Amino acid sequence: MRYLLLFLILLTGCSSSAPRFILAPQLYWTQSNVLSKTSFAFNVTDERSRAYSLRVQNGSDIQYINTSNDVRFSIESNMAQAFKAQGAMLSQDSLKRVTVKINQLQSLVDQRTIDHLAVNQVTLSLFIEHPHGTYSKTYSGESSFSAPFRMDIAAVERELRVLTEQVMGKILSDTSWHQAIRS
Repeated sequence: MRYLLLFLILLTGCSSSAPRFILAPQLYWTQSNVLSKTSFAFNVTDERSRAYSLRVQNGSDIQYINTSNDVRFSIESNMAQAFKAQGAMLSQDSLKRVTVKINQLQSLVDQRTIDHLAVNQVTLSLFIEHPHGTYSKTYSGESSFSAPFRMDIAAVERELRVLTEQVMGKILSDTSWHQAIRS
């Protein structure tokens, strides 16, 4: 009886379930006054047609996996902190609105017999609405890596997180949109 119970526990641990995929980008932005004397409402929207962040293709089998956490909220809270670190005042009552749209945020993994290839794609759009008009600009990045054997989900998470942080950093370091928020 004990052996049967141990066998069932081991069998349960080996059953194939969808892997947990967590994407939690972090930004550490230094204090500055680049956006001082600016006030705007800020939010992030997920505009992807399919909300998966990981697609694993193994021959003709394709598995779509969503993130286990709220990636939209993670991006929004990190970027809000970075804007504040640059001196911005965030106020939902402001007539100026800054929206970051998640257009693409995915890792496409091709699992082959003896190795796998992962291609990461991130596209974020900055959209600014103010009393005098609108402004928009798109920021993107792509990376890829291959490794032997089966996909390591932690490696895929790490590579997509790093690429997402790089694209978020492009938005924050680009000063071309600052004039739109100041007008």
